[in-house]
Amino acid sequence: MNSDEVIELSQKIVVYLEKIEKIYEETKKAQNTPDFFQQVKPFADKIYYTLQDWEEKTTDWIKKESPKYIHTQQIDSTVENVKHVSVQCFYPDTREKRFKGMIQSIRYVLNDILTKKQ
Repeated sequence: MNSDEVIELSQKIVVYLEKIEKIYEETKKAQNTPDFFQQVKPFADKIYYTLQDWEEKTTDWIKKESPKYIHTQQIDSTVENVKHVSVQCFYPDTREKRFKGMIQSIRYVLNDILTKKQ
């Protein structure tokens, strides 16, 4: 396993997170409900494949190197949270406090990984 892949995939998810936040803000303003199969599913699927790869490689890295304060359970939670926000960002009735809390949680784990990998 190449440790650079963990960094690369983590950075890719950070970029997706920025897109998710942008979509969320635009959706809140416009108050439009998207077409699930035209907009939501293709976007979520693209993120999902990156997430699968990230989860596998990061879990391997944790098992091999045992970084301090990073556990596989956090990786599982982060994957679930990214899946949720990648769909929820398209819906104007998404609760802001919960959405932003998930984003903050995801960012914390990703930043922790990026800090320990460099």
